[in-house]
Amino acid sequence: MPNPCRAAHTTWALMLAIGVLPPSSGCGPPKFYPVRGKVILKGVGPLIEGEVRFRPDANHDLIATGKISKDGTFSLTTPSQGEGVLEGTCKAAVVVTPRKGKLVIDKRFEDFDTADLQFTVTARNENFFIFDVTRPAP
Repeated sequence: MPNPCRAAHTTWALMLAIGVLPPSSGCGPPKFYPVRGKVILKGVGPLIEGEVRFRPDANHDLIATGKISKDGTFSLTTPSQGEGVLEGTCKAAVVVTPRKGKLVIDKRFEDFDTADLQFTVTARNENFFIFDVTRPAP
């Protein structure tokens, strides 16, 4: 008499091998995790103004933003989601309004693609990132 447990195990293994079964992690709602950090103006100290933006690679529409405090720190929130940033790899940008018509930081930091700032938000109570920005070239 055939063993029903062995047959079930063989069927399960076959389905798994050909990719019929969904991944065991499931497909749930996107996960957002707290992100804080500090922006340093290279050669000066903490950047004391502006805004930090994180754009998740997985969904460019879920841009998280946070105002930079007087000590250079920031905390990010995502509109319609609340505190935190979508889990995964994100590109970052720093935007500072020019003072008296002069740029405070190099303009490349305002754009996700030219800022060269990339971070990974992971499932933890807090993700903390420190990064440097530079003044504009003379």
